[in-house]
Amino acid sequence: MKTYLLTFGTIFMLIVLWVVICVGRVLTDTAPWGPRIGGQLPNGTEVYFQARPAGFETDDRLIVVAPNVAVKHYWVDRVHGGFEHVVLKYNDTGNQLWIESDGTVGASIDLTTNDFRAEQETQHQWAKFGTGTTLDSGDTSSFFSLLRPW
Repeated sequence: MKTYLLTFGTIFMLIVLWVVICVGRVLTDTAPWGPRIGGQLPNGTEVYFQARPAGFETDDRLIVVAPNVAVKHYWVDRVHGGFEHVVLKYNDTGNQLWIESDGTVGASIDLTTNDFRAEQETQHQWAKFGTGTTLDSGDTSSFFSLLRPW
């Protein structure tokens, strides 16, 4: 019987330690990135949106992987709670992409000129909420993404 209680106590302490580590990673801005939302555009460029908790706010980034070009990271937002659910859309050219969330365009990028506009900037005229072709959509975080070790 004592072995069972010792094992239960050890498991409980490990769980408490893991939760403390997870909370610490959020407060020190070292939490893991959430799920990748995105895919491949018709021109072969891959685009992904990711978010991670950072203290009481979130970091949101757009990752662009163009053929034969180095991977580029663009900061969508680093100053507030961020997006819960995003929709990535592109227009007929396939080179102009934007992120929709909370009933508005959150960020936009022209991939031919690398003209990126973050959330707090004026968005491109062609990035209009509710138009375009949906590349992907999804939630930016999950409870389990905080608990994973990487």
